[in-house]
Amino acid sequence: MKTPACELSIVVSALNEERNVRQLFRRLTGALNRHKISGEIIFLDNHSTDRTGELASRLARKDRRITVIRRRGRPSRDLGSSLREGFTHCRGQYVLIMDADLSHDPDEIPLLFRHRKEADIIIGSRYVPGGSGDMPLSRSLISRTYNTLARILTGAPAHDITTGFKLYRRTVLDSLHLTNTGFGLHVEILLKALRAGATVREVPIHYSARTGGRSKLSYRRQFRRYAEPLLEGVRMRLFG
Repeated sequence: MKTPACELSIVVSALNEERNVRQLFRRLTGALNRHKISGEIIFLDNHSTDRTGELASRLARKDRRITVIRRRGRPSRDLGSSLREGFTHCRGQYVLIMDADLSHDPDEIPLLFRHRKEADIIIGSRYVPGGSGDMPLSRSLISRTYNTLARILTGAPAHDITTGFKLYRRTVLDSLHLTNTGFGLHVEILLKALRAGATVREVPIHYSARTGGRSKLSYRRQFRRYAEPLLEGVRMRLFG
């Protein structure tokens, strides 16, 4: 494990988000500045076909806290593999993951960070009192059903297992062997960390409709990636 060089590493993976890059970096650095958080931004341009990487690299040259990784020709182009690559570059004592499309509000990062000493994992949750989400009815039903089943089947003490807005103690992430290459990585991390004895706390956040076009998330395409960690979590609970 690297010696922490800052308090917080923010990891963002982006695919064709040129419309949001400038605003994202402005709001991220603004949140760090206002709340005097020593942090860095690990930004992964995950095989984008637009100007996402170019714009991000240009902005990174103006702020040493920003590291841009241009992912090209990787064996997997999925979100999970991109985030796992990002983790290897983190230098913070804590690691926060969030979406690049501003569906997660950068201004709520200090909220999660404020609770960092209360548990190993702080979940920005849509499904606890005070939390909310702007999602189509079909997506909301799928998400709530999956999270309810996952909580019942695995015993995980969390209502929003699938959310990509979580803050992790760095030592927890470093101790896990992660394999999921898709969106299911968010589930795999939580279930494996809980199995290893990690503690968790949920704080309410608002999940907004994405900025800059339609969502790229396909539940049908990602079904296997979500199913894998859930089935593994059930197996671990039943058989150890």
